[in-house]
Formats: sequence, C-alpha cells, structure tokens
Amino acid sequence: MCHAGATNRDMQEHFQHSADTISKIFLRLLDMTISPQFYNKYVHLPPDDLVPPKIQADPKFYPFFKDCRGAIDGTHIDIFVPDDALTTCYRNRK
Repeated sequence: MCHAGATNRDMQEHFQHSADTISKIFLRLLDMTISPQFYNKYVHLPPDDLVPPKIQADPKFYPFFKDCRGAIDGTHIDIFVPDDALTTCYRNRK
C-alpha cells in the first residue's frame, strides 16, 4: 500500500477482505514498523556529519542542503510544526 500508493479499496480487492479488516491489519503493520525492536534493527540513519558528495560538490545545492538528513527523492513526510511563526520554513513545492 505504501510503496505503490494503493488504496484501501485496492487491497480489499487483492486480498478479498473487508475495508475494516484491511484497515486493522495496516495499522498493526505500521505499529510494528515503529516498534523499537523493528526500528533499531532495520532503520539506519546516516551520521550527522555526513554530507553526500553530490551535495558537497555542487555550489547550487550545498548552501541549502548541507544540514539535511535523508534523501532528496520527492518523499514527503507529514510533520506538525510547533509554532505558527515557523510554518513558512516547512513549506515545499508540493
């Protein structure tokens, strides 16, 4: 569902189960992926001081992305901004 952008309805059709069952199982899987046992074993974040060579070598990217962690691949993560004054810092083109 997450990888292919499938909907709950697509999953109902694929697995031949109700929307309620699909939702319950999906939430259980999400809970499992954020559990410490799974997260600590399989999720490996890059070191804080590592700047990818592509960003480091390009003056067009370095000043803006030198402190970023993670991939620049179009992935968007919902966040909650702590202060209304900071909302403009968290906006992007999508």
